[in-house]
Amino acid sequence: MKNEMILPAEAPALPFRETALLLKIWVRNHIFANALGLAVLHPFLAHYFTGPHDKVLTGPQLVMHNVSLVTFIVLLVIGQNRALQIRFSIGTFKGLGYFLLLVPAAFWLGYYTLYIPFDIIFMYATIGMINAGLVGSLLPKPGRWVWQCILSFLLAGIVGAACGIAAYFAGLKDAGGFVKDYGMWSLISITAAITYGSLTRRALERQLSETSKS
Repeated sequence: MKNEMILPAEAPALPFRETALLLKIWVRNHIFANALGLAVLHPFLAHYFTGPHDKVLTGPQLVMHNVSLVTFIVLLVIGQNRALQIRFSIGTFKGLGYFLLLVPAAFWLGYYTLYIPFDIIFMYATIGMINAGLVGSLLPKPGRWVWQCILSFLLAGIVGAACGIAAYFAGLKDAGGFVKDYGMWSLISITAAITYGSLTRRALERQLSETSKS
């Protein structure tokens, strides 16, 4: 009889705790994926072994850039799906194929058409488009999530690229090779991750609160 009185009072708190944990890990894992994948590993994988490059990359440079992009994508997909698993039944590698196909394609499309910084902007916008469908299918109002998600990632790409360019012309261009490289990618990726992480967190919070009420 005592347990019957406690359980109804505690039941509403469980979705709230799950939501809070999901949102915390969602933001944390995205910042981690960007920081490790792009701020730390990208300068090392893409530039250390094959050296600096002009607009046209050599074969080895192209290969190593794609290795770096794939590494970042895998970290990002695992991280965000682990967060979503707190509330939803979703595989750890759910959507990985779409990311591996479309994100590098968008990066190189931006790079070889409009050049820097559109490679970065196209990359983040494409991540947002994939997540619009992938995550939206789990939420009660996917239509609202679609535009919020795409806009959040697009804005993140613009903000990240702007911070990197501003730092470059503010003096980072005169720094040594790897100092410049690590500085640029740290500013771009972490700023972008914080931007879209905070925006999508708010959007997810509203959606998940509606799920808890239904």
